[in-house]
Amino acid sequence: MRPLKTRVLLAEHVADRIREDILAGRFSPGERLIEAHLAEQLGVSRGPLREAFKLLRAEGLVREEPHRGTFVTSMTGDDVREIYDLRAAIESRAATLLADEHRPADLRVLRRLLKDIEVAAGQDDTRAMAAADLAFHDAVCKLSGNGRLHEVFVRHVPVVQSLMKLDEHLYGTLDVAAQEHAPMVAAIADSDGDLAAQRFEAHIDRARDLVATYLDERPAAAGARP
Repeated sequence: MRPLKTRVLLAEHVADRIREDILAGRFSPGERLIEAHLAEQLGVSRGPLREAFKLLRAEGLVREEPHRGTFVTSMTGDDVREIYDLRAAIESRAATLLADEHRPADLRVLRRLLKDIEVAAGQDDTRAMAAADLAFHDAVCKLSGNGRLHEVFVRHVPVVQSLMKLDEHLYGTLDVAAQEHAPMVAAIADSDGDLAAQRFEAHIDRARDLVATYLDERPAAAGARP
């Protein structure tokens, strides 16, 4: 089973790379993704590449046209607004539940993850920051105790992860993005569910507006990766 697992992981890595390029505008909407060219660029065979295309089709980022190939669907500002609005609804509720429960063990987890965010920001490491940020928001949903709420969050993790890398780039400095998390944890620690919800919504809405505006203003034909 080892080769199968390795192939699945490779396909996920390939999907991550293509997803980031689509969201960053390196591929134009409607652009055809040529298998041979991409496989050569990424140093993989066509098998993992085709598996990656399946993952991206499920996310709505590419479409397959019979006898023609795979084409970029891309993501619009409106798509981003819908995803972030969903996040705001989910995470604000999760924050309220956490604040109401006020479990010391949960707070220890959140403070540790907050520290990871601050360290990544201090090192100006965008990749580590995105990973720490995702881990923090995932933990908020998971620790809420509402399994279905967490399930909805996880379903959108691949796109959310790529959008986080983009919105943290658009913040200007990682320190600004990192500083928004401490007040959210403080509201949970104070058992103030309403304030926690408000702070999570404000944080997510700010990121939503940054990314959506970027995509709205992005040139229609940014060009493929050279």
